[in-house]
Amino acid sequence: MGPEIVWTKKAIKTFDNRIAYLEEHWTEKEIRNFIARVSEYLTTLRTQPLMFRKSTRLKHTHIGVIIKQVSLVYRVKPKSNTIELIAFIDNRQNPQRQNY
Repeated sequence: MGPEIVWTKKAIKTFDNRIAYLEEHWTEKEIRNFIARVSEYLTTLRTQPLMFRKSTRLKHTHIGVIIKQVSLVYRVKPKSNTIELIAFIDNRQNPQRQNY
C-alpha cells in the first residue's frame, strides 16, 4: 500500500483556506477539480514520496506543485513509514513570507 499519510493541523488549515478561496472566487467545478488533483497527488505521493523537489529550508522535506497556484510541503519519515503533510502554499506569495 505505501506509507501512511498524516495531515498536520497546519495542512488542514491551509487546505481549508485554499478551498475557501476557490468558493469565493471560482465555481463548484473548480473546487471539485482541485480536490481531485489533491487526491491524485496523494496517491502518487504514496508510491513515490521522493519524486518531488527537496526543500532547501527543512531536512527530509519536499515541495510539489499540485496546480500552478498551489504547492504542497510535506516531510517523509522513513522510520515510521509516514508522510507528514505540512502545508498547502500559494505559489503567488513571496517565498520569504511563507512559514512552513
